[in-house]
Amino acid sequence: MDRAANIKRNRRAIFYLISVLCLLLTLIPRSGHADSAIAAELVVDDLADWSRVYKRSKTLSLQVHDGFDDPTRVIRSYAPKEYITYRTDGPLRTFTLYAYYREDSKAYDQPNFYVSADGSDYEKVTPRSYHDADKVNHVAYELNGLGTDARYLKIEFTGKDVANSPFLGKVVLNGPIGVTANLPSGSVPYGSMIMLQRASNGDTVYYTTDGSDPRTSLTRKHYASPITVLNELSLRTTAVSHPAAGKSAASRVSAYHYVPEGKLDKTVGLYDPLDDFKQLAGRSSVYMENEDSYYFGNDSSRIVRTTEKPGHIVYHTNDDMTSFMVNSYFFAGKAIEKLRIYASSNGSDYTELAAAAYAVGQPVSNWQKYTYEATSLPAGTRYLRIELRGGVAWSPQISDVMLNRNTASVKVQSIRNGDSLQAVLTTASSGARIYYRLNKEPAFRRYTEPLELAGYNVLEAYAVKEGLEPSPIRSYTLNASDQIQVDRFGQIESADFPGKVTSEQQLKADAVTDATYYGGLKPPANRDAYGGLAGSATKYGLRKTGFFAIQQLGSRKAMTTPDGNLFFSLGVNGLTANETYAMVKGREEQFESIPSILEDYRTAYNGQANFSFYLANKYLKTGKVPTEHAIYSEAAERIKKWGFNSAGGFSPDKYGAENDLPYVRMLPLSSMSWAKIDGLSLFDIFAPDAAAKLEKSFAQYVAPYKDDPMLIGYFIDNEYEFHKFYTHVPKLKASEAAIKGRLVKRLKDKYQELYKFNSEWQTNFESFEELKEAELPLKTSAAWRDMDAFYRYYLDTFYGTVSRLYRKYDPNHLLLGDRWLMTPFLNEKFRTVMAEVEGKYVDVISINNYSYDLDAGLLEDVHARSGGKPILISEFGFGTAEQGLAPLLPNSADNQSERGLRYRNYVEAAASLEYMVGAHVFNYVDQAGLGRYWEGEWGERYNSGLVNVVDRPYKDYLDGVMATNYDIYKVMLGEKPKYEWSNK
Repeated sequence: MDRAANIKRNRRAIFYLISVLCLLLTLIPRSGHADSAIAAELVVDDLADWSRVYKRSKTLSLQVHDGFDDPTRVIRSYAPKEYITYRTDGPLRTFTLYAYYREDSKAYDQPNFYVSADGSDYEKVTPRSYHDADKVNHVAYELNGLGTDARYLKIEFTGKDVANSPFLGKVVLNGPIGVTANLPSGSVPYGSMIMLQRASNGDTVYYTTDGSDPRTSLTRKHYASPITVLNELSLRTTAVSHPAAGKSAASRVSAYHYVPEGKLDKTVGLYDPLDDFKQLAGRSSVYMENEDSYYFGNDSSRIVRTTEKPGHIVYHTNDDMTSFMVNSYFFAGKAIEKLRIYASSNGSDYTELAAAAYAVGQPVSNWQKYTYEATSLPAGTRYLRIELRGGVAWSPQISDVMLNRNTASVKVQSIRNGDSLQAVLTTASSGARIYYRLNKEPAFRRYTEPLELAGYNVLEAYAVKEGLEPSPIRSYTLNASDQIQVDRFGQIESADFPGKVTSEQQLKADAVTDATYYGGLKPPANRDAYGGLAGSATKYGLRKTGFFAIQQLGSRKAMTTPDGNLFFSLGVNGLTANETYAMVKGREEQFESIPSILEDYRTAYNGQANFSFYLANKYLKTGKVPTEHAIYSEAAERIKKWGFNSAGGFSPDKYGAENDLPYVRMLPLSSMSWAKIDGLSLFDIFAPDAAAKLEKSFAQYVAPYKDDPMLIGYFIDNEYEFHKFYTHVPKLKASEAAIKGRLVKRLKDKYQELYKFNSEWQTNFESFEELKEAELPLKTSAAWRDMDAFYRYYLDTFYGTVSRLYRKYDPNHLLLGDRWLMTPFLNEKFRTVMAEVEGKYVDVISINNYSYDLDAGLLEDVHARSGGKPILISEFGFGTAEQGLAPLLPNSADNQSERGLRYRNYVEAAASLEYMVGAHVFNYVDQAGLGRYWEGEWGERYNSGLVNVVDRPYKDYLDGVMATNYDIYKVMLGEKPKYEWSNK
């Protein structure tokens, strides 16, 4: 082909390419970008160019003018219906447009706004418009709640006269919406509370009171609580959003102006913001902290201790002090020790005051505000000393102090009247007005008469007296629901029984009653340091081993103390408040009253959702919510007085030795997630590297306790579901449970050829590999025999591995078995193999045996098949329905006296059997009235305790308990016949 032809062809190609490019250019949006769709997250378009605009009228232009908040703005020409359009990739939820009108304009041509899901069909929307308080020709248009299908926003100019049209400034998509106040600008009652409302929960609200712009001002404050109007107030607010991606954006500025009907009298009393030390009469070990005002209600200066030792500040006035209010902050992540406040007339002799203390507002980054107040100080008080204490020097911090200038806070008294609740609000400040709001209403109302309430309510209230500082807002929960099942003390509402607590005074009186009761108990004196029978080692020729041991006493298997004395383990399970926590979140209406997590009851909560009325009652009784350590120590002392000598399972074992109470531990198998099987409580001993993982755990967990003489021994675990072995294991998948893979391997090793397996099991699998993920049917005798063999093999591997590794790291203490569940124990098929295999590896067989009477025949069978191993009853118990709880064993007792007789019958029967070495009753405290928390709404709620939810001992029950416990060794040695209860 000649050169001319090539040139001609190339020209045609170039022409074609140019034509295509021109066509493509016609498809590009008028903004000049191929795709100007923007993400659905926060977008701020400052209109410096057209990059974020999807489409626009060509006649629009960008101009720069001085004197506006936005340096660049959109200017229209004279063309009709000029517009700009935005498109987002995700939901368009909110928009804000800042517009500016000419100051000499007599009429505004407001723009029109449209939204669309597809860019074709537009729907007109009407945003709200807001004028800038200082420049009324500055207008912000905003709208929220656009729905999930909006993707396009079109802003259209209106009118024909450009002079009446706005300049379009910044556009914000999916940004924060302006802040609203609960009260409109104008005249308001003195002490009104202004509450600011943000449109989105994720926004942060800032405000100023000096006229500056809260978006940029160095004096802006973070809004966390209502703003009090005491003097004329100019309030400017904004909301700032903080999206996961992209920059933050501030909303328009909302301005409000308030004039109170009255004013604060600064000549009355004393107010010290603690910005310096000038108003103090004395101080010790304190300094001014100026950092992180954000956490402290915008207070930029607070009093803090210099060391962990107590510090104090002192005030002196020339007139008598009659009231005070001290605002402080505690770090909620540390133990809270309250401020101590003392009064004096001469500055030398101080008397501690009982000030009311309560939480105010919500914590900010774990810093919680607390207010202390008193309104009736001793006559002649001229000095006030405020003492700071705590485990860390930087908490608590004192924010400010008022003397003779505060209004007393509001207290609430509720009176139930049929299906409603009457709430009476009072304040100790005579002549003060009370304001309240219910369930987060938008504004506070003036209180004039008792409130008649229905349902579950959150009540907030404050008081204000003319010229004084208003009280803080206090919050109360008031349940007027007809669904109440548990009263404010944790007792079952519908139950009527002697000794039911109806007032806090009764609980406080119990402290004296308890001292008399427990002080009058006289347990036997013939016990050694471990609760064993003193002198029995010498009398019966038993060896001193240094640890608890199993020895032979004639024909009897006997447990002995480290000193070699006879020991029958009378234990109590659960020396803890753990089972007293109830799930309260989400079902508040079922509880008469739940104390706030922010106040003194904070440590009576487990997380945010679970509350212990038992611990709350201990607080009412003693003034402190006891720690786990304190609960255990008190329980240990009590149960020893009742004749018990052991801390049973599910008790915090770290406190046993220090309380001189023999205790048991649990091997850490239940915490090993790698050995768990979904839907089946068994330990998968065939999991990869199981032995190595067990050994590592035992080295860390078991070895450190191997020389403790107070430790009786270890339970392997609790209540394995061996009775489900045949029904569940063949259905498992080897990819999810190693035990299934081991079963298939043993079947393959036995049968070798697949056809033989299929023949014996009557299946038609195509490979042994297929068996690993398949459900294996047990339809033939051969299949059942194979599972029998695998069951025995599993138990032997499990008990053997655990025993070998345990004894490697603790050769001194007893291995107490795995606390059999009743179901497999009562089934001969499972019980037989369990006893025969476990008996080879443990020192004691433990059984959780809930029954009306001991079945000596079954126990004898276990003892014989285990090779003569002794037996410990690791759980048992009885209860009644007297106090509205479930009775643990139905129909076991009509009252607490009969419960005691059941105990005597059961425990003395156990002690009379030559192979029994102990019985542990379940448990120390009754379970929560509406169920223990980890089982949710349907948790166990048994009358299982020695004491009830208000910490009152079941004395009639315990009379029977002590009758047995005090004489247990006489029954054990045949010196006294066992008690037998005939009413069965």
